Amino acid sequence: MRGFWPDADLDPDAPPSAPAAQQLARALRAAMTETATGQRALAATSGVAHTTIGRILAGTVLCDIGSLARLEQALGRRLWPERDDVQSRPRSKHRATTRKASGV
Repeated sequence: MRGFWPDADLDPDAPPSAPAAQQLARALRAAMTETATGQRALAATSGVAHTTIGRILAGTVLCDIGSLARLEQALGRRLWPERDDVQSRPRSKHRATTRKASGV
């Protein structure tokens, strides 16, 4: 990664979740700025801990679906990136999830 999260350029071998997490952090930061909402105020209205909000913004945790829904409702806007907003990355470095049955 080159630069500072969430505005950094991701490495080509970054995990597939990285671009989505990056877009989410950018959208959350923008929504909080536009609504002049701090982490503690958002925590109070959303029910998501202010420490979790900080970790999402910092990119140290992946947001779970329940927290995402509560944040979107509290801010009154969509935060999860559309599929076209997230860069597609080849999955060649990830191993297959299926195996051939042995002895069959």
